[in-house]
Amino acid sequence: MSNLDILSRDFWKDNRRFADLFNTVLYDGKQVILPEKLMEADSNLSGSIQTKKKEDVFVERRADLIRKFAGDSEYAIFLLENQSHIHYGMPLRVMMYDALGYREECAKKKRENKKNAVYANRDEFLSGMRKEERIHPVFTLVVYYGEKPWDGPRRLKDMMVDMPKWMEKSFSDYSMNLLEIRSSEHAFQNEDVSRLVYMIQHIYRKQIEEMKKECADVYVKKDVIKLAGVITENEEIIKYAEEHKEEEVLNMCEATKQWEEKIRNDVINMIGVRKEGEESLAPEEAIERLKTEGEAKGKAEEKIEIAEKMKEKGYSTKEIEELTGILLH
Repeated sequence: MSNLDILSRDFWKDNRRFADLFNTVLYDGKQVILPEKLMEADSNLSGSIQTKKKEDVFVERRADLIRKFAGDSEYAIFLLENQSHIHYGMPLRVMMYDALGYREECAKKKRENKKNAVYANRDEFLSGMRKEERIHPVFTLVVYYGEKPWDGPRRLKDMMVDMPKWMEKSFSDYSMNLLEIRSSEHAFQNEDVSRLVYMIQHIYRKQIEEMKKECADVYVKKDVIKLAGVITENEEIIKYAEEHKEEEVLNMCEATKQWEEKIRNDVINMIGVRKEGEESLAPEEAIERLKTEGEAKGKAEEKIEIAEKMKEKGYSTKEIEELTGILLH
């Protein structure tokens, strides 16, 4: 199991975070799922499917996190699936998870009915379930943490070949619930969830200046900082969290300082002004050298090319101007 799997599962085990996630994404922020009424459920969805030849095919699947909620209904099942990469068969995968959950509940009822011999007629005996029996709804939410935009299917129909209208009309579709964190505009009410999404988005976009302005005095829980670092594969932020393992809360801006320094050093290396043997170079000195060399050797075009590369990588206008000396406005 990867660090992301472990950390993300531990993060969402907090029922307040779990409830806010589902309330915000599935129910437009309405507080319908109450944290105090969430119950742990078995995450093992494995089961066997019998073929026409009476052979059992075992399907193994363990969900990332499952909770039961008893609210207006008897209870419902909420299943969280963490996804760090795009999966082009995800709607089918989700449909199978949900089906395994439904099948397991039906199988349990059949075993109980057979044991107690409570069938009212032949139809109930053959189906294994009584006419009035009902099963509980399953809701799966896929949380996608990746930097790339999700370009995979979002429902079963997206996986199908083109169908004529008459065929499409009778097709049984299956939609999946997907949260794409990199582009989410949801207003999460839980502070931990909100800060996590904020950090992931700003790290992916390299919006350091914005974070400095908005989060100079913002402290967040250590597991938020570390999970954001692991999701974005940001070694500097992970290192910061590990260096402060004794502290419960950490300053968000302090956590990004080492990362900011690395970005500046990467740009200086890309510009090519650091001399052999120099381990570090202040941005101001790098700019001065770049200007001098540019004027002496006529490297204006090279500077523009570097600025364009930086823009493609997501650097802000201010950062490009500071590190190349080119005014963009």
